[in-house]
Amino acid sequence: MKKIRWTTFLLLLLGAPYLPVAATEATATISFYTTALPVQYHTDLLTPECAGVHEKSIVQFYQQLEKTNYRILLNDLLQKKEALSLNDWLFYRLVHQSVVAIFQHKSPVEQGLLGWFLLSQAGFDTRLTYVEQEVFLYVHSTDQIFEVPLIQDQDKIYVNLRPNHSSAQKNSESPLYMLNFVARPDGRAFSFYLREPPRLPAQPTTRKVTFPWQGQPLSLDIQYDKTLVELMKTWPLVDETVYLKFPMSEVLTQSLLPQFRDLLRDKTPRQSVELLLAFTRSAFDYKEDTEYFGRSKPMVTDEVFFYPYSDCEDRSALFFNLVKNLLDLPMIVLAFPNHLTIAVAIDETLPGAVITHEGQRYYVCDPTGPINSSEIGVFPREYEESPFEVILSYR
Repeated sequence: MKKIRWTTFLLLLLGAPYLPVAATEATATISFYTTALPVQYHTDLLTPECAGVHEKSIVQFYQQLEKTNYRILLNDLLQKKEALSLNDWLFYRLVHQSVVAIFQHKSPVEQGLLGWFLLSQAGFDTRLTYVEQEVFLYVHSTDQIFEVPLIQDQDKIYVNLRPNHSSAQKNSESPLYMLNFVARPDGRAFSFYLREPPRLPAQPTTRKVTFPWQGQPLSLDIQYDKTLVELMKTWPLVDETVYLKFPMSEVLTQSLLPQFRDLLRDKTPRQSVELLLAFTRSAFDYKEDTEYFGRSKPMVTDEVFFYPYSDCEDRSALFFNLVKNLLDLPMIVLAFPNHLTIAVAIDETLPGAVITHEGQRYYVCDPTGPINSSEIGVFPREYEESPFEVILSYR
């Protein structure tokens, strides 16, 4: 067996021999974010039992599951993945909740092993690790993902799917073993990236925002989708460009964009950018993620309207979506040390900070500050001489 070391966390095991019994089809109902989903399965899934947390018993449990009518459950879950437009991460959440409901009288380790089995049978490249009376499910991924346990096997990186489990405080020096048995040698990579909202029932929620424009307060009543907010609470921390490119929900699109189109009517591109900057800089209270959440928490656009505070990454995602949808102007996203901002190509000669990128001139338009300002071409304070990287461009 392969021996590795890592911070470990998971579940307690009870084992018993496998005894086949008569079985029938059944239904378990799970609460998947805003909707109740009936999940179909065959009860012979309940008959295999794992005798202990060691190589032989884990492999035997997997082989016993292969002899059941597991495809009734797996096919149902895959159909729901397609119907609801779930990415791989949300599909795993669906699998996990279904397993907990179906295996509610089984040990947590057997629940974890069934989840590993189903993801493997769904075609993913998985690894299973274990220590003492705990097991850990990993999937191969090429995504940029942060603040989760990773392991490496044969030049591939594998990501732990339950990094926040309560057992995570175990001694990081505890030996962790990787199962020699590879369920899907030809398995595909797992993606955590979410590129569009899933097709789940929306929860329109209203927030009023006010910001100054040309000496007068402007107020907007905006609806966002709370379903998307709830979904993002469990999403692992991924590459920051994914949050920037993630589209607004249909609820927010139908609420926010028409109001801004009215405000921007007959305005020049410069005036339009100034108004959007006044909005993102002054309609929200600022607080760093670490101060409010106690951790890094980049937001997609809808989340900015839910939480009482937002920071530079969140305002940049909002501004990026507004400029893209309302003005369709070229943009670049600039990553400074500890700050994110945006520069916009405006077809006018303006005073202020200009960045030339790939032959195109861009004016710095910091969506975060200064507050109560709409000025274009101002570098973020204290970053005038700092190096930066262009991490994303639009058009």
